[in-house]
Amino acid sequence: MIFQTVSIPCTPYTSVSTYFTCINHTHFYLIAMQKRLIFILCVIILSQFSVLAKKHHRSTHKKHRVTRKVTRKVQRTPQPTITLNDIKAMENVWGIDLSHHQSDINWEKLGEQKPNFMFIKASEGITHLDTKYSENYSEARKRGILVGSYHFFSYKSGGKDQANNFLSVAQHKDSDLLPVLDAEFARQMPAKAVVTNELTEFINTIYEKLGHYPIVYCNSRFYKLYLEERINAKCKLWIVNYQSKPTCDWAFWQTTDRFKLDGIRGFVDLNMFNGPITALNSMLYRKTTID
Repeated sequence: MIFQTVSIPCTPYTSVSTYFTCINHTHFYLIAMQKRLIFILCVIILSQFSVLAKKHHRSTHKKHRVTRKVTRKVQRTPQPTITLNDIKAMENVWGIDLSHHQSDINWEKLGEQKPNFMFIKASEGITHLDTKYSENYSEARKRGILVGSYHFFSYKSGGKDQANNFLSVAQHKDSDLLPVLDAEFARQMPAKAVVTNELTEFINTIYEKLGHYPIVYCNSRFYKLYLEERINAKCKLWIVNYQSKPTCDWAFWQTTDRFKLDGIRGFVDLNMFNGPITALNSMLYRKTTID
């Protein structure tokens, strides 16, 4: 920036008014230059802030992109595939759960692998009936496999109505496994009190009709959030946890959804029983005077 020196010509003949006029002009000029200088300095400072802000945004955005990539990578990491040889090595009482998702099953091959038990989907909500239920149920019993029926709970209808839908289709013969309530998190969950009340309605309706409380399938977080205070020790738990052994008092544990068996296309869920084969007798349905 170039500052110009302003000289005021003063001679003995310069009038006083002319002299002060020159002074005023110089004063206004200097004020204008100061304002211009302040404006330029403000522009420079603001531009520097803008540059710093852009650098910070780019850096933060890059970190977020890296975080999202890492998160997606973790979520997509598949569980290891489990085979029958892995189960034999552990010498556990084991079983699987089936629905129409398994499509056509080669029951001859599946029966040869001798699962100790099976849970088979019967219904969902108040209208849905699993299209493979009757076939899967009869084929399992034909091969002497302990079988139980389960209902997938929907938050779009009441618990009592869903229990009645389940009871209208599910088989409950002597020496079958107890019925199962499959309760899972949905994308949009109703209020906690609503969820707990409707699940309790389902459980109580099953007890009123069959004289047995159902087994409840869920993960540990769901149980603690919605059911622990209400059902306490009424219902046996079937806990899903693909990372580690459950710490609660569980009867069945779903350990993985990547179990390979001959006779079933793709993968199926693997479930372990918490005890010897003889202890499964405590999980069997027996007709009562309520029926």
